[in-house]
Amino acid sequence: MKPSGITLTLSIIVAMSENRCIGQDNRLPWNLPDEWAYFGRISEGKPFLMGRKSYESPDGLYSDYRNIVLSHTPNLPLPHPPAELAHSLNGALDLLAAEEEVLVLGGVSLFEELLPKIDKLYLSIIHAHIEGDVFFPEVDFSDWMLLHSDYHPADARHAYAFSMNQYVRKKG
Repeated sequence: MKPSGITLTLSIIVAMSENRCIGQDNRLPWNLPDEWAYFGRISEGKPFLMGRKSYESPDGLYSDYRNIVLSHTPNLPLPHPPAELAHSLNGALDLLAAEEEVLVLGGVSLFEELLPKIDKLYLSIIHAHIEGDVFFPEVDFSDWMLLHSDYHPADARHAYAFSMNQYVRKKG
């Protein structure tokens, strides 16, 4: 269930390996140009919600439209505009209440907290077991309906095959 009064669509967008790895040393452990292009198409014109570590990551992703950074640090500098600081999840969702869809980019604690409330998953699966130190939470896929899947084989530009999947939460 979404928090009371929230009508926007909450979506997670993430790429993970088959063993659920999403990062190593605060970076993505792969470079997949066509997956990045997919991310760009999905995220264009949409606001991002992320934790401070995701925002400050060397591989940090930023919306040209709007970025909400969740942190308990007061007066956190936000050098990548347009960014706004929220000190609580409810405060962040209040800032985003008028939006149609919000893309949650992480980190793991934000994924864990919001996964039960998420409406849509944009989940790219890298078809490999990759070493890492950050992992996406377990997903009960019986709660989700696969809307679309696009498989991309490994090739000269992509060290790994991957699938770009879109899921929606089943009603009921």
